[in-house]
Amino acid sequence: MTVTATPDPVAVLRVPAGMQWTALSERSIRAAFREGDLILACTAPMTFFICVYVPLRRSVEASGLDYAQYLLPLIAVQSMFFTSMFAADRAGREITAGMGTRLRAMPVLSWVPPAARMSANVLRASVALAGALTIGILFGFRFHGLPAAVAFVVLTLAFGAAIVVASDALGTATANPELGGTVLFVPQLLLLMTSTGFVPAEGFPGWIQPFTRNQPVSQVAAALRDLAEGRFGSAVGVAVIWVVGLLAAAAVLSVRVERRRR
Repeated sequence: MTVTATPDPVAVLRVPAGMQWTALSERSIRAAFREGDLILACTAPMTFFICVYVPLRRSVEASGLDYAQYLLPLIAVQSMFFTSMFAADRAGREITAGMGTRLRAMPVLSWVPPAARMSANVLRASVALAGALTIGILFGFRFHGLPAAVAFVVLTLAFGAAIVVASDALGTATANPELGGTVLFVPQLLLLMTSTGFVPAEGFPGWIQPFTRNQPVSQVAAALRDLAEGRFGSAVGVAVIWVVGLLAAAAVLSVRVERRRR
């Protein structure tokens, strides 16, 4: 008499991690389309560029600078900050709506939900950077060399990845969808306004110039400005160190938040 083994119900229900990630990524990306995230991601840097370029162009170009060439790197950085606000908001919404609790009750690997949210965030960041580059090129911004242009895009997205991962972790930890529009807005605005992205450091009071020159937004903007001109100078190396450090800190924060929630 042959005895048929009963299949393990847990094994039957187990879905490969790749399929879990794909399904949750599709869900996040569909939400980004449905809720208009991509339209906002594209138009926000365009609006920001025009609002800064139009009133400041004459005064800055009087000193001999091409202001579209000077300003665009900061707009690219700002577009990544804008993406990070989306990331914090969407992570907070998932927790508030109970999606995180439901996923924890299912055989879903711990890294899959944040990785799926990152898929949508990569799309938002790419669209935001495309919007920034489009408006910059319309106003006269140009790349001088393909390798440096590729490095420009990679460095911008790497900086974006660092702040998006950190913002996603903060949104998850606080379960507060308002975080992106309130808590994160102030420090991001301060870093942008006190950077060399709008005007050179010499335009600031002497007491704040050391901070203005050396804070991460100024360093990344300076590196992007060099890359736009086709140069791989020392500013690029400094910016890479900043980005690697921020990525490491963001990854540690994200892992700690996910472990605490488990």
